[in-house]
Amino acid sequence: MLKRFAVCSLAILLFAALLQAHGNATHLAGTVTAVDGSHVTIQDKAGKSIVVTLNKTTKYLKDKKPVAVTDMQVGSRVVIDAAMDEKTKTYTAEEIQVGVAAPAAAAKPKAAAAKQK
Repeated sequence: MLKRFAVCSLAILLFAALLQAHGNATHLAGTVTAVDGSHVTIQDKAGKSIVVTLNKTTKYLKDKKPVAVTDMQVGSRVVIDAAMDEKTKTYTAEEIQVGVAAPAAAAKPKAAAAKQK
């Protein structure tokens, strides 16, 4: 019985740690519409434009491996963990995962063209 309790307690603690991994980060997902050295602008699924500040501590990942900010280009799909500054209502990126998949709208014309050949 004690062993079962210990295993359950450990599982609960690990789950809680995973939930706190990104602290109070907000998860933003979308397609990059503009990027420079200090900001990235994305368009989310709803079509809303979101500006996120970049800084020296921002981490960039692609396939779980570190990459440079230059790997994030207009048209890239991204998932951003960002902290919201409550006073200024602005986001600052903590981590950006750069994807390789093209948006669905861009992929469809290519697929249609391939079928016509």
